[in-house]
Amino acid sequence: MKDLDHIRSKSAYREKKLVTPIDHWKDSVLAIYNQDSVDFKFQLIESDSNRFFFHEFNYVESAMWCFTDSNNHTYKHQFARFKIDSSNVKNNFYNWFDKEFCQRNSAVRIYSRLNIFPKHIFFACTNQSIHVIKSDDKIDPLKWIKFIQRTEKKVKFIYICHQVKNKDALWYKLEKNKLILIPEI
Repeated sequence: MKDLDHIRSKSAYREKKLVTPIDHWKDSVLAIYNQDSVDFKFQLIESDSNRFFFHEFNYVESAMWCFTDSNNHTYKHQFARFKIDSSNVKNNFYNWFDKEFCQRNSAVRIYSRLNIFPKHIFFACTNQSIHVIKSDDKIDPLKWIKFIQRTEKKVKFIYICHQVKNKDALWYKLEKNKLILIPEI
């Protein structure tokens, strides 16, 4: 009798260990948001690939991220960047604003002081982009403005709105890096 292990051919094949892929894009996106000058302290990031309203526009870049910071607060940031054309960006902003808020409440208008969203929300329209941040936790609008200024060249703010949960939306203009409240029209 012969031992089968001596007769069988030997293969150099060894089962490979499963290697979890490293998401380098997450590190690079987190580095952009956690710049020293902005300092969000985000630790986790998830990409949301669901279609959202900005996908209906002719944009240059668009994304929706969900961030978690060191205090376990979660923020959703969706944005779209367009070719630098403030009238095109404004039209897209009006379409987004109308779909997001006015269809549910016909009294909502730009600069109106109404409770327009059930959570905290901050949004800004610039000469080249639209940014929307939503959260169950407080949003620091100056940090987000600083972030937008650091990531876009020659940015000019057209509309800035911030609403604290269960309060009315307040509209601002930016002068010398300070938010100036716009009176209700």
